[in-house]
Amino acid sequence: MVLYFARFTNLLALVTFLVTMSLLATKGLNFALEFVGGMIIEVHYPEAVAAKSVQDTLVRAGLADASVRESSAYPSHFFIVFPPTDEVLSPQSAPLVVQKIVAALRLEESRVEATQVDIVPREIAGEVLLLGPVPLIVVCVAIMIYPFVRHGLRVGLSIAVANIRNVVIILGLFLSTYIVFRWEFSLTSMTAMNALAILATGAGTVCALRADQS
Repeated sequence: MVLYFARFTNLLALVTFLVTMSLLATKGLNFALEFVGGMIIEVHYPEAVAAKSVQDTLVRAGLADASVRESSAYPSHFFIVFPPTDEVLSPQSAPLVVQKIVAALRLEESRVEATQVDIVPREIAGEVLLLGPVPLIVVCVAIMIYPFVRHGLRVGLSIAVANIRNVVIILGLFLSTYIVFRWEFSLTSMTAMNALAILATGAGTVCALRADQS
């Protein structure tokens, strides 16, 4: 029974890995601004309005590249996000982009205000994306070292293989879900992904050690 279960999970891990790699190659993740760079402008309306109305206003003003996101806490607050173009990232032209946004919105509502502007350069965004998985790798490796030290090479290697298989399945399903539904992959998403993988590694190690001792 244990042998059949191991074969099934090995096959599941392989299928999950191949499907995830295929989705990443063909569709890719919908990365948030902190991973790709760009500009985010927080605007405040005097009263609640629909996000679609704000988006339509920007489209009519020739700013179709901007995307509008609602604030979950305040229905009168919106985040206007621009992709990382040279115009947006340039210190000289970025203030003009903000002025253009505010001027366009004030054509519909004169009391709109831009309360905050954040610019994330491409270089910083790339570093954040590159360093994001580092805590996951370090913690998982540290967890898997213990069986090698405590129980020797055979047990340690067996547990390491099982943990890698479990992590491949969990991360594959996690990333595939984000790709299929086109959810935004943000720092929060990466933190959740890392936490799931670390929990799976820790739980898998504990269960394997108990099974080996029994």
